[in-house]
Amino acid sequence: MTSDEVAIRLEGVTKRFGDFVAVDDISLDIRQGEFFSLLGPSGCGKTTTLRMIAGFEDPSEGSIFLEGVDVDRLPPYRRNVNTVFQNYALFPHLNVEKNVAFGLKRKRLPKKEIEQRVHEALRMVELQERGAAKPNELSGGMQQRVALARALVNLPAVLLLDEPLGALDLKLRRQMQLELKHIHEDVGITFIYVTHDQEEALTMSDRIAVMNRGRVEQVGVPEELYESPATRFVAGFIGVSNFIEGPIERRNGGGVMRWDEGQRVIVGAPAGMSLGNEVALSVRPEKIRLLEMHEQAPEEQCLLLGTVRDVVYLGMTTQYKVDVPVLGRQFTVLEQNVKVASDQTLWEAGERAQLSWHPYHNRVLPPGGEAEHTEEGV
Repeated sequence: MTSDEVAIRLEGVTKRFGDFVAVDDISLDIRQGEFFSLLGPSGCGKTTTLRMIAGFEDPSEGSIFLEGVDVDRLPPYRRNVNTVFQNYALFPHLNVEKNVAFGLKRKRLPKKEIEQRVHEALRMVELQERGAAKPNELSGGMQQRVALARALVNLPAVLLLDEPLGALDLKLRRQMQLELKHIHEDVGITFIYVTHDQEEALTMSDRIAVMNRGRVEQVGVPEELYESPATRFVAGFIGVSNFIEGPIERRNGGGVMRWDEGQRVIVGAPAGMSLGNEVALSVRPEKIRLLEMHEQAPEEQCLLLGTVRDVVYLGMTTQYKVDVPVLGRQFTVLEQNVKVASDQTLWEAGERAQLSWHPYHNRVLPPGGEAEHTEEGV
């Protein structure tokens, strides 16, 4: 990636608060015009990273570049970025137009230009008819759009968004996700979005950096992170995964874990694998089918035996929790509710079942346990 394609570059950025390392040696290139998300649990360092880009925190080590310029020594007001916060930070005594115009007036721009830019910003967020309203007269979603307009009216090179939809209810949150994506496409500037919500990040982002304990575990497009997680943490944090560990025996150049009663997990031939190696892998719940005990699963399919313990009807799908004794753990299985006959029924708790899936859906993971999610922090 050439320097003129990069909006934000982080080189070896670390942030310490006393002995605590909040951000640990992060290097990232965020492209011009990209919708880029920092995703992770509370305390993983994503908000601290955003605050360093904005200039609200100084890196302990490393450098931050905005459009090729080192901004480490620049105060926030001299960086061509704007931030949208979760609490909106609107001025309650000013109406919508004056809230949006506030930054332009501080720059002492001509009145005509301010009016034009405010009108265009409100049109962009579809609030051109509410310019005279006060913030307390608007819904949460409208207030969020005012905050967006106030940030965008300054024409920043980069817009920073710190969990901006966190205070909204689920339905409005999903609506605003789509609106944000459309606004991004309209304005064409770089968005850097902080969230702990996996679905939110997958819905809106061009690329995502998954963070854990101050480090970036993986960067990729949404499909890559979901279908091909690089670490156990990514597999467990983005969506739901079932984990399997066991020794490998070679069969016809490939690898198989085998147990009694025909149970098997086929893992292909991971690089460096040899007889007896312990391998860890993950498989997503929606890739697994539940079969009656009398059904014959194809030999090329993975097969485990279990007992259904919990059934949760979710409308379009049903979630099953299935005890798998040979692994000593419970699997999650997600099946679509597609009735093929009027008498079709859901599985019931206590029923024995076969779990079957194609080996293509197995993802071999590097060794090491899943990192714990930290609680509220930086």
